Amino acid sequence: MNFSIRQKIFLSYIVMIAFTLLVGVYAISTLKNLNSITTTILFNYATVSEKLTKINDSALAQDLYEKRYLMLHQRDAENMFWDRAREFKFYLAELVKTGVYESSVTENIAASHNKYNSLFANEVSLVGEGRGREAEEMSSNEMKAAFSGLLSSLKDMDLKIKAQQNSYINQTNVLSERSLVITSVLSFISLVFGILFAYLISEHLNTAIVRLKEAADSIKSGDFDNLPEIKGADELADLALSFKQMSGRLKELEAMNLDANPLTKLPGNLAIEKELFTRLNETQSFSFCLIDLDNFKAFNDRYSYARGSDLIEWLANLLIRIKNDYGAEGDFLGHIGGDDFILICSPDRVQPLCSKIIEEFDRGIIEHYDPEDAKKGFIISIDRNDKPAMFGIMTISIAVVNTDRTLVSEPKEVTQKVSELKQYAKTFAKSIYIMDRRRVK
Repeated sequence: MNFSIRQKIFLSYIVMIAFTLLVGVYAISTLKNLNSITTTILFNYATVSEKLTKINDSALAQDLYEKRYLMLHQRDAENMFWDRAREFKFYLAELVKTGVYESSVTENIAASHNKYNSLFANEVSLVGEGRGREAEEMSSNEMKAAFSGLLSSLKDMDLKIKAQQNSYINQTNVLSERSLVITSVLSFISLVFGILFAYLISEHLNTAIVRLKEAADSIKSGDFDNLPEIKGADELADLALSFKQMSGRLKELEAMNLDANPLTKLPGNLAIEKELFTRLNETQSFSFCLIDLDNFKAFNDRYSYARGSDLIEWLANLLIRIKNDYGAEGDFLGHIGGDDFILICSPDRVQPLCSKIIEEFDRGIIEHYDPEDAKKGFIISIDRNDKPAMFGIMTISIAVVNTDRTLVSEPKEVTQKVSELKQYAKTFAKSIYIMDRRRVK
């Protein structure tokens, strides 16, 4: 019945005004409580979980830059460490403002973080005084212990937040069950005065409440996709919509925990493997492209790790722009690590995309070299035998496996075939893409 609860109550006045009004008032009160709890879970705790994720990411980034500083003694790594430290404190302060936490937990996190920062400051002082050995020992012992304590505190807060979420969800279950019982009792009493309307209303409420309980149980168990449908235009349908919105947000937050590459922010190995599994299980064909740079190590050794990272970031932005401009909505771009990227697209678009990548890369790569090296067309760097050697301007190799040409059934077969193609592509002294063991360009 596509009527609001108020409309249903108005119609039932004909049969029994008093009992119908009582049922409506109680149902509305219950719905308001459920909506209040749902809003708390959807907005407050979803926000807290998001900020906690950013806090954790900042802490992990600090650890990365601490290790980088210890190895390379770069001022940039030290500055990035303190940038992440300020970012950590900012998100922690934002978390405190939400008010859905235990103050002792956040105070413990802040204390652990301050201790970790203080140890890093000591490490910087030791490095500056030439006491590298002592700095390494501090990093391996005291800083490692402090960082582990910090992560433990963050995990403790996450567990407490999830426990509070479960508590609110349990409250919705209790309210749903109580509403079911009381509504059934009142409906039975009103049966004497208006069996038809009382039966229709109680049946509708009973079904909706049971489905809401099933939805709460599904969300509690981590199943965000298979929520029961509640059709209609009343408050219960709105509440069901709120459950779906909450489920979508929780699913989005869960997806944020994937192993995105910290430099390019592109999906990492787990996301790539999951995407590949999904594509293989579908009937549509796709092209799997492994994108790799030639002479990147020599560039890194010649110009430093920082400029190598800048180049990787430039390449990631280039690939994103080309995918957005020339690809389709369903195309996937991932970053395995280092100078290796993955592009998955439809076979009918793979050649234009690969050609555009090569064209844009060859035109832009020269700007990353020093003018004198760019003019010469090569650099002097160290080869794999630790001997000086000449390396040409960097090129890009793309290995492509098309599932409409090559029969594959599992990710391991795809990666094996694309690795073979990549090795073949690297035998050419220019930017190139190789498709299914045949040279295309």
